[in-house]
Amino acid sequence: MKTSRIVVTGRVQGVGFRYFTERIAKRMKVAGTVENKNDGSVEILIQADDATLRAFIEEVKEMPENPSAHVDNIQVVETFNSEEMVKFRTVY
Repeated sequence: MKTSRIVVTGRVQGVGFRYFTERIAKRMKVAGTVENKNDGSVEILIQADDATLRAFIEEVKEMPENPSAHVDNIQVVETFNSEEMVKFRTVY
């Protein structure tokens, strides 16, 4: 299954960003993971078709439900084939 790795930078740790990202993903019915990285960024793995991926990225950029978060940059850094994921979850 096509999987995209997205890296998000900005004020995205310690502000509920992963929680709201997971809510967006579940509402859009996509599978994957969201995880804080040591460099202060957040990494998202998502399995979605191109149109859904674009819509997901736009919603994550805006994060209207979480005014504490602020996205400076969001980038799909790679797309690859992987085993199908069953659900979307936060990695701790």
